[in-house]
This record gives sequence, C-alpha cells and structure tokens, in this order.
Amino acid sequence: METISNINELALDKVSLRDRPYLLYIENPIPTVISQLAFRYTADRISYRDNLIERHTSISKSQSLNLQFHHARELEAIKEVCRKAIKPIVILEDLDVMLAYLATRSRNYLDSFWHDLATTRQFACPIWILLPTSWKIEMSAQQKLWDDRVRFL
Repeated sequence: METISNINELALDKVSLRDRPYLLYIENPIPTVISQLAFRYTADRISYRDNLIERHTSISKSQSLNLQFHHARELEAIKEVCRKAIKPIVILEDLDVMLAYLATRSRNYLDSFWHDLATTRQFACPIWILLPTSWKIEMSAQQKLWDDRVRFL
C-alpha cells in the first residue's frame, strides 16, 4: 500500500511546464510498480532502448551506433515519442542505456547530452524520464539544470 500512496503523491500530471522533460528517480524499478504508475497517470510507457533498436535496425546501414555524435538526432527521437504518444503523459524508460553508453565514451559527451536534454523545449506532452537513483549521484554536478523538475519514488 505504501507504494500506491507514494505513486499518488507524485502528481506527475500536475506539472507547470508541459513542454519540458522531467526526471523521476526510482530506487528499484520493478515492472509492476512502473505499470501502476502508468495506469494511475494515464501514461504511455516507452522504452528508449526498444525505440533505439527499432530505429537503428530499420534505417541504419552502419553496424555501430556512434551515439556520442548524434545528440540532436536522439533528442529529436525522444520528442517524436511524445508527438506519437496516445496518452497525455509519457514515461520514458531505459534512457540509462544511452547515458551509460555516453559515459563509456567520454564524460564530455555525457555532460553535453544531459545539458541538451535538460534544456530541450517544445515536447508535445509532459515526459517523465525514469532513471535509477544511482544516476542522481552520477549527474549531481548538473542537477541544477533540472530545477524543480525532479521527483523520487
């Protein structure tokens, strides 16, 4: 019952800036809890990883991703997810795959993407980026970019 109470207190549908991304850090991303979250807020659950695989296999002729060179393309893909959403809110899962990939390339790539993501505008609907709480520590130096657009479950 505590989890349901915590989900109800998040108020994901009560956001002041509807065209910007939000962060939702979760200690233990259990699929049933995420399903409850999506059900409670009438949100589409989208996997960044699945979306990336689908995009890469359908349009790319290259074997390698080289995501560190394609920030703008990936941000546009995230915006496209919002444009295609059926429900009024998007919960984006598995973005930590991209963050981990960038972290293995260079901290500069990771910081640049994080900054670009935090400052991106004109999303078609509110998007909540679901991340493990370990990323809060990893990205603490740039946390101020997100202002009050961060919640914890």
